[in-house]
Amino acid sequence: MPGSQSWKTAFLVASARLQEQYQPPKLRLFADPVIKIFFSKLTLFLLSFKIFRAMETMVFQLTAKGVLGSLLCRTKYIDDSCKAAIDAGIDQIVILGAGLDTRPYRIAGINKVKILEIDLPAIQNIKKKKLKQFLGALPANITYIPIDFNIQTLAEALSATELDLAKRIFFIWEGVTPYITAEAVKNTLSFIAKSSPGSILVFTYILKSVIDKTSAIPGADNLLQYFEEKDQAWIFGLEPSGLSDFLQQFNLTLVEDITASYYRENYLNPLKRDLPVAEFERIAYARII
Repeated sequence: MPGSQSWKTAFLVASARLQEQYQPPKLRLFADPVIKIFFSKLTLFLLSFKIFRAMETMVFQLTAKGVLGSLLCRTKYIDDSCKAAIDAGIDQIVILGAGLDTRPYRIAGINKVKILEIDLPAIQNIKKKKLKQFLGALPANITYIPIDFNIQTLAEALSATELDLAKRIFFIWEGVTPYITAEAVKNTLSFIAKSSPGSILVFTYILKSVIDKTSAIPGADNLLQYFEEKDQAWIFGLEPSGLSDFLQQFNLTLVEDITASYYRENYLNPLKRDLPVAEFERIAYARII
């Protein structure tokens, strides 16, 4: 993926997280005081007006109904999973395709855990510059590893790092698999398979029927076309019916397959938030056997 296009995609996801910060605290799915550093003062000023936020929401919904809800709810789920892993004493966190992920700078207790952020160097350079301006210095517990998943394996990228496969690892792989080849996905999973028992992988995936353009899910084809036009075509997907078997070949057992109905039942309905959630993306929570 070209660095500039990947940055735009990362920025799109970040804009959804930013918009959530303008919700009343009691309705907010997650708190992210860091995300604002990636946006201009003008954007932050405009978002202080309800009408502008409504326009932003409309843009998301026109792209594909439910995509905003999916981005927000998946952030909530991964946040909660990450915090639970930290509370359980996880030793290391690896964020694959980190983009503008702010978890290493805002999740309680994460500063005590060794973290590896892995992504394209072009995105990392911009991110590190913004973080240095905000924090004064980059946190000592975080290592930034450059990689292009389509031309490098995870084993190659991590060959000179201090990642200890004998200790439990929490892997976050959010919003990456649709953009990379099946070979790249399998190479990454093959590396993860070497991790210590009890290690965890949380990753998002797009339904294969969406990639194949055989899905009847409203808005799926629109979003597929949107990313094609942005030179960020979705090329890899999985079907839930074969997910467990697919992961087993990489020493991973599927614990949860998170759907839009999970988000509605656990996150949105309790807050009485009427926020559409798309059906074409899911989250898999798997554990090393």
